[in-house]
Amino acid sequence: MRHDTKETEASLVEVGLTLTEAKIYLAGLGLKTITIEELGKKTQIKRPTIYHAIGTLLAKGLVTQKRVGSKLTFTVAPPQTMRALVEEQKQKVEARANILNTLIPLLSEKQISDDAVSVAEYSGIEGMKLVMDIAFYCKSRTWDIIAPYQNFLREYDAEYAKRYLWARKYHGITSRTLWEDGMRTGRKLTKEEVSERNPRLMPWVMHGKFKSMMILFDDKIALFSSYEKLSAILITSKELNGMFEAMFEGLWEVSERY
Repeated sequence: MRHDTKETEASLVEVGLTLTEAKIYLAGLGLKTITIEELGKKTQIKRPTIYHAIGTLLAKGLVTQKRVGSKLTFTVAPPQTMRALVEEQKQKVEARANILNTLIPLLSEKQISDDAVSVAEYSGIEGMKLVMDIAFYCKSRTWDIIAPYQNFLREYDAEYAKRYLWARKYHGITSRTLWEDGMRTGRKLTKEEVSERNPRLMPWVMHGKFKSMMILFDDKIALFSSYEKLSAILITSKELNGMFEAMFEGLWEVSERY
């Protein structure tokens, strides 16, 4: 199976390299040795950046160096070497998970009381993704969603939209979803998707009334702005969540099955 260069670079980034490391690794792959000057010509990357990336590749065991006279030469390790890199990352993730399992009971003691209200605002696309990640880890594994047709998942970041669908399935999230009536013109959902999302179409009178996307889960309300604004608010409150749930139920009852 053949990949073009950009696809291969992207795959290497997924494995754990930076984009610069991936470019340098590919430039030297298959060659007995390569110099900094040759890497610069092949990659068009500035020399200080190459030196830095070579240092991190050396630390990862993906490059070896040798001095020939006054000149340093480098040799790229074979692709099989990356298995050790991935295994190391896996062990680090498992170690972090174990630490987190220990911390959660301790941190839970410091959580806000049931009648308190916590409001946190997040800016930019990364802030919106962070709030979405919090929703993925909800205790109930269920969401109630109101999603406008034009939302940040659809309009801003196609790659993250794919990751969003994958993460929903990975975390076992099911939902009740309210869409604008215009959503019926899009791609037809599969039976599995209908089962997982349980969508309904709001009355036409509600069309265009929602600019933000809302997800209700546990004791939280996550509000995502329109893709032009790129911000999110996370409210933690059993009382407010209950009020929003009551309003959601009202809309749910008058909405049409998908």
